[in-house]
Amino acid sequence: MAKDATVDPRVTRTRHAVLAAAREVLLDEGWEGVTLGRVAERSGYARTTLYRHWPQRLDLLRDLIREEARLAHTTPMGDLRDDLVAELEAFRVAVTSTGLGRVMIAIGQQARDDAELADLNRSMRAEGARVLEEIVVDAVAAGDLPRGLRADAAVAQLVGPVLFRYLFEDHDALDREYVVSVVDWFLGAARTVG
Repeated sequence: MAKDATVDPRVTRTRHAVLAAAREVLLDEGWEGVTLGRVAERSGYARTTLYRHWPQRLDLLRDLIREEARLAHTTPMGDLRDDLVAELEAFRVAVTSTGLGRVMIAIGQQARDDAELADLNRSMRAEGARVLEEIVVDAVAAGDLPRGLRADAAVAQLVGPVLFRYLFEDHDALDREYVVSVVDWFLGAARTVG
């Protein structure tokens, strides 16, 4: 949640504490454990407080995902390779050390059977891909990447190897050097096509 001078600091503190508790419940107890009652219990706040901020469980989950995705982004500085490495490295760190990977898995699994969660999953993917897509779109416009390169395909080519290694291979092998190799492979392949 962005700081706003008009928001009471107690409200900001409450929201951060509740979102942190929701994240802990999700990571410790899984998707089904994230109920407003359980999060209220874990956070130490009354259920009525949670319902005031998040009338439904899905509202709480949306804010949790937004916060996780916000923490995972960088600010592009204008150098294509460096910006791609920085953003993909921030994603790798979030996936492996902040619990974002487990959050993504939990939501992805449930989204198959629940239309509301499928919408949340789409929102999560869109927010997660936003900065990489902006970097690619800007690079195409500047002529640093081939015209016609689809930003969504580029994001999949960059994020896919990181997720694959996280899900199916040794986590110790998922390091910054791996991220740099993925970016270099992507740039080499993209420039060959152009």
